[in-house]
Amino acid sequence: MVPLARQQQSNQLFSGVSALRGAAMVTGSTYVSYALGMLTSILVARSLGPDDFGRYSYVVWLAGLVVVLANNGITTTAIRFVSESLGRGSDAASVQGWLRRRQLASMLLVAAGFLVFLPQFQPTGWSEGLGLFAAATLVAGLCKAWFLFDVSIAKGHGHYGIEAGVAATMSLASAAGVVVLVAAGSGLESYVVLFAVVGAGHALAGWTLRRRAGLLSAARPLEAGIEPRIRKHLWWTVLLVLAWALGNKSIETWLLNRTAGAAAVGYFAIAAALTRGGIDLLSSGLGTVLMPMMAHAHGAGGQARVGEITAVAVRCYVALGLLLAGAGVLAAPQLVGLLYGQAYGDVVLPLQVMVLVGGLTVAEAAFGALLSTTDNQRLRVGFVVLSLLVTASLAVFLVPRYGLGGAVVAHAASRLLVFAMTWIGITRLMALRMPWRELARLVAAALVACLPAVVMIEFLPDRWGGLAAAVAYALVYVIGTLALGAWRRDDAAVFAGVAARFPRLSAAAGQWTARLAGGRLT
Repeated sequence: MVPLARQQQSNQLFSGVSALRGAAMVTGSTYVSYALGMLTSILVARSLGPDDFGRYSYVVWLAGLVVVLANNGITTTAIRFVSESLGRGSDAASVQGWLRRRQLASMLLVAAGFLVFLPQFQPTGWSEGLGLFAAATLVAGLCKAWFLFDVSIAKGHGHYGIEAGVAATMSLASAAGVVVLVAAGSGLESYVVLFAVVGAGHALAGWTLRRRAGLLSAARPLEAGIEPRIRKHLWWTVLLVLAWALGNKSIETWLLNRTAGAAAVGYFAIAAALTRGGIDLLSSGLGTVLMPMMAHAHGAGGQARVGEITAVAVRCYVALGLLLAGAGVLAAPQLVGLLYGQAYGDVVLPLQVMVLVGGLTVAEAAFGALLSTTDNQRLRVGFVVLSLLVTASLAVFLVPRYGLGGAVVAHAASRLLVFAMTWIGITRLMALRMPWRELARLVAAALVACLPAVVMIEFLPDRWGGLAAAVAYALVYVIGTLALGAWRRDDAAVFAGVAARFPRLSAAAGQWTARLAGGRLT
């Protein structure tokens, strides 16, 4: 058992105010990282051209796959059980040490497997040699995996600043390095080396800050009764992550590289990155605090409280997803041309499809956190394996025949199918009460917002009509959610509480929260 003072400190870290502060901190860091990452992507794409940028994107994707395989669910398990141990007042340091040893073993195993199958992963048209390709991919991937492990331990303890600070700092360093390489007229090799260096920087900074925060592991044996639960959760999470890694655009990307060429890989990667960035910008704060709050609530109050948190999270995710889907589809043509140039026009349609699907399915993050928190990983694995089978079948059939278009269709179909089955299955099996009335009003607000946007697209010039329509959609949608009563009175208190904790935000949003508190809320 931990001392009473430490237990009280833990409760403070997982309080509503601390959660809001953590969400705001990570959201701000995400904004900075996304803006700098977008700048980096644009500069690299314009400097290298579609073919070499496709090869660069392939290295980035493969390093990301190494990250997922090396972490393979250990990070999720760390957040869950470190938070729960703190909630129960038990030994979290021993849990951290137990998982740390498995993280190191996993990284070594993934590195060995990558080297064995190296020839199968070589980018199409790569002329810089397999040595550089292998070294850059492994350094970037394994270092980022270790960083994410450190971050998961910090999140489990309620410390969100480590992720926020390192992400923003390394994004700035990466952007500065890219500017230097563009000015020097450097080629593909230099950008790949920089990518690996930035990955190593993540690991070093995260490790240093975690130790300074005193979040140290211990070699003590796990407390009685907890090891079987951790092992069960970890094994199901490993299966889940491996299935997700292969189904999360990985099969499509690999097939595009083998059959459609490097440029198609770049187009697919840009569309995926813009979509992911939009989702992260809108939902990163909620996603950061959701699972730690669920785990802490599960340890302290049981599944009933977790179900209440899930219902609120689903409503917030749906509201954000509808905003992203409508605005993203409308702005895509002008956004791609403005950022990447006319040479990347083939990105537009994939981006529109991905952002629509991403917005409609963003609430799956709430269900994933719920299943992990309540020891229902078997159910989650089943949904993801189904997604993998659907994606693999469609990708193998469509990508060699239709190239980029086939990859987009395979991705969209699997995401929509699995999301629908997940929503229906979880709400029935776990007897969740969804806020259907508020969700229907959010959808109605989105449909109403589409009307002026479509009119503007039809009559305004192509050069900027889509951007104007996206802004109009967002404004009408937000106003519509208020007018239709899609929010509850306790939401106004939450928004006002956030503003009170951050004076600058309060000055900018005070009038809006006042109107919200006095408006048509249910």
